[in-house]
Amino acid sequence: MGFIPIDEISKGLENKYIAVLVAAREARRLHEIRRMSSQEMEIKPITMALERMRDGQVVFQHT
Repeated sequence: MGFIPIDEISKGLENKYIAVLVAAREARRLHEIRRMSSQEMEIKPITMALERMRDGQVVFQHT
């Protein structure tokens, strides 16, 4: 993976704190999917969540 600057992750979000919360929530979701399917992943859930956020694949809706 390498280093992903926080500015790349927090694009489109209000602030960096929200970006961290969204990344954590996405990592938990990915971990739960991995746990339920009983399949091993080579990439850690937090790494995958950060990459998905950087690529714009995670949608955050403020409620």
